[in-house]
Amino acid sequence: MSATWVQTSRRLLPRLARLSREIRPTFHLGSVNEISPGTLGDLGVEAVLWDVDGTLMAHHSDRVDPALASAFEALLGAPGLWHAIVSNCQEDRFAELGRIFPGMPIVLGYETEAGAAFRVRRGAVEEWRGPEASGRSDPANASGNGRALRPIRKPSRRLVGAALDVLDFADRPEAALMVGDQYFTDIASANLAGIRSVKVATLHRASFPSPVRVSQRIEGLLYRLKHGLPGRGLA
Repeated sequence: MSATWVQTSRRLLPRLARLSREIRPTFHLGSVNEISPGTLGDLGVEAVLWDVDGTLMAHHSDRVDPALASAFEALLGAPGLWHAIVSNCQEDRFAELGRIFPGMPIVLGYETEAGAAFRVRRGAVEEWRGPEASGRSDPANASGNGRALRPIRKPSRRLVGAALDVLDFADRPEAALMVGDQYFTDIASANLAGIRSVKVATLHRASFPSPVRVSQRIEGLLYRLKHGLPGRGLA
């Protein structure tokens, strides 16, 4: 069973009733192929926060899905459009994502005794932001200064806020958009942080561990019970 899924579930379950009010995305789309730089420009979007697994690739794949590669590269290369990844990943996957997306900041969060601290990776280079950033150089064991760090998992307003801060959009959340495939992690994170969101269909659902597949079906059912069938489009 995925350790990340277990940690995320422990965060979700006590908050399920409240979070069910935060799962309606701004837009529903079939895939990233339906997002273009021109459309984002028309919407006033200048910063895109990405989920990875299920949104851009199969679970723990080592590359963007070939069917999405062209559209994704067009978004990455669009002038005036900034990108970051907001992740729930474990340490080994964090390093791997740095290799897959060398030009894009990847943001993880941790709870510390002094407050939230955030770890940002650009390729092979890492930095810390937050109350205990100073002096941290070896976070691979998720500990520092003798005190354990507890991962912050989506859904999280603070993770989204940290990513906006990295991109210098903290004071302009209206210009940001979150793209993800799960209601209770990606979309809820966006809504909690007050930014717009796009919900896409999960890529290669069969590649995910069975508990994740079950949770994806449950969240889809809960969405339909609360909000009905989702609409489509970025207009």
